[in-house]
Amino acid sequence: MSKRRRERNQNPLPRGPLKARVDGFTHGGEGVVRIEGKAVFVPGTLPGEQVVVQVTDDRARWARATLVEVVEGSADRVAPPLTDPDAIGGGDLAHAAPDAQRRLKTRVVREQLERLGRVAAPPVADCLAVGPDLRYRTHVRLHADPDGRLGFHRAGSHEVIPVDDLVLATPQVQAVRDAVGDATGAAEVAFRAHASTGTAAAAITPGPGGLAIPEGDFDVVLVQPNGSQLALRGDGVLAETVAGLTYRFDTSSFFQVSTGGAEALVEHVLRAAGRVDGALLWDLYAGVGLLSLPLARAGAEVVAVEGHAAATRWAERNADEAGLDIAVEHAPVASFVTDGGTSHDPPDVVVLDPPRTGAGADVIAGAISLGPGAIVYVACDVAALARDTRALIEGGYRLTAVQPLDLFPMTHHVEVVATFTR
Repeated sequence: MSKRRRERNQNPLPRGPLKARVDGFTHGGEGVVRIEGKAVFVPGTLPGEQVVVQVTDDRARWARATLVEVVEGSADRVAPPLTDPDAIGGGDLAHAAPDAQRRLKTRVVREQLERLGRVAAPPVADCLAVGPDLRYRTHVRLHADPDGRLGFHRAGSHEVIPVDDLVLATPQVQAVRDAVGDATGAAEVAFRAHASTGTAAAAITPGPGGLAIPEGDFDVVLVQPNGSQLALRGDGVLAETVAGLTYRFDTSSFFQVSTGGAEALVEHVLRAAGRVDGALLWDLYAGVGLLSLPLARAGAEVVAVEGHAAATRWAERNADEAGLDIAVEHAPVASFVTDGGTSHDPPDVVVLDPPRTGAGADVIAGAISLGPGAIVYVACDVAALARDTRALIEGGYRLTAVQPLDLFPMTHHVEVVATFTR
């Protein structure tokens, strides 16, 4: 028997249903109970509740369990908009009232910065609502079940739950979903629609059989086996207007999934960056220019760095159409901050908007070596932010402000704008 196996069996929990009090909450949206001194993570629970749980995965130092019964519910517990949270599409906090969701997200941001970031009393503001709690998503991806019906994957599995009513999607996205239906033969369909410009598209990944092209007032794009996309109807170009600026992009490019969320990010990044008129600013992971354009409009000399080729082309085009002069660099951010940026002067301000995995050690070390007076970090994963925060503090920066934003209501996800000064 391996050492790992012996460790796993040293402190097994009882097999039957167990009653416990929820006394913690994880950054993944799970309640935490303690049974015989072991932390047990239970989805669908809220702090303070007394619950009955069934352990499903028992490890040496922690365990996972399913919720059997809520014996004493929290005052924050509500009936979710759908009885099955997986049918909401990531609706793992739909059992909590929206204000309570935001309090939990504030708590999680603070705790992660304290534990992983090792920041004493981090300056975390209350999580802010930025738009509606339902019907806010401008981008939804569905998968086909064996009968061709489209829906969401059940959490932690490949099982597809057929869904007709997309309760988190905007009415415009819902209209595209209704028009596409379930008879196209697609293996996967991504629905995108933007009310501010009237643009909409369905990006269809074919299944093993034939493919029927749906009718409707929206573009249709075919996702090919190599990942490239071919417009079958229309040009497959979407547009969104945010803070008075219009951004164009194709269906392969990332853009924030809610208009209100994009507006909030622009507002709070501008606030965090401070007076940038005349400053040299590097916007790392710039995408199609969501933050680069308003920063340039505020007077900054912007260098926008992005590794996705299509996004850099759109960033250049969006800047040109807005009449803004931005230097757009197509390069991996890690290589740019270490040696690729030598053609530019060191920045006064760095804006980081990395993917969910965070900026990472190389990018953080490169940013520190550049010596900007301020670093504005936009995070979509608070644990990654906390790890990078520790590195920034060790590199001589101070965390001066943390603003959580509720860009993804009904889910545990939270966006954070953090400000660091040298």
